[in-house]
Amino acid sequence: MPIRKLPDLSPEQVVKLQDALLSNADALLVSALSLLDQGRASLARSLAILGLEESGKAIAVHERRVQVVREPEGTLFRCEWLDALWASHEQKLNKVYDFLLSEPYWFAEGPPNPDENAAMLGTIKRWAGRHDNLKKRGFYVELDRNGKALSPADLADEDSLRAVLSYVHQIGWQLRLGEHIEGKQQDQQEAGSPPCDPEFWGFVEDPEIRAALLTEVPGQLLNNAPYRFNPPGADRSPFRNLGKPGYEADTRQLVWLHDELERDAAENRKADSQ
Repeated sequence: MPIRKLPDLSPEQVVKLQDALLSNADALLVSALSLLDQGRASLARSLAILGLEESGKAIAVHERRVQVVREPEGTLFRCEWLDALWASHEQKLNKVYDFLLSEPYWFAEGPPNPDENAAMLGTIKRWAGRHDNLKKRGFYVELDRNGKALSPADLADEDSLRAVLSYVHQIGWQLRLGEHIEGKQQDQQEAGSPPCDPEFWGFVEDPEIRAALLTEVPGQLLNNAPYRFNPPGADRSPFRNLGKPGYEADTRQLVWLHDELERDAAENRKADSQ
């Protein structure tokens, strides 16, 4: 059966699509947590995996926005690989796996550890296939080869389920962080950079590095610029999207980080007073 082509999307439609995907992924996450609290782990797992699939589509949209501004002017946003992913449960989960493995927008004290992530996630095909099968098992009663009924209630591994739920949240906030990072890089590419002040870089001895530092980098216009993350005239205030649909995970993470910093500051003040 031929893969249905997606309609081409305007920049405004792309933004709305990304918001809808991440908002729905988070809604599935919240619903899964509620079901888990009710002791309905199998159904919660199915919703969590649906949340992962929505997250895979959101990752793909993000990657296409990075890609399209490097392609010839007038290139359509939709493309064959995006069409294929949209039609494939496995490709969506593979996209999630790749993102979690490399963690391109990791935010912590040390760099991400792909080997450690791989050990946690397992092989790509096994991980994607296993999660797609578990999603189906959460909705239906099946029969094994010997005629034994396999009930969704038989799947009750809450520890691995909570890991899946944490992935949905992680992707949600890291994609928004990635938009900020990519947007800054796109801004810098378009603006270029003046030569560095020799007063600060005069100690560099390597001639090639010195030449690079002391050379002006001209700005370079981006193709298909309306699809960039910070289009001309866009609001660039850092917390402009807090609380908006599609930013649920980002908002939750920032509130958590703020609260943690407040606790640390209170503990430091208490220690200083003793």
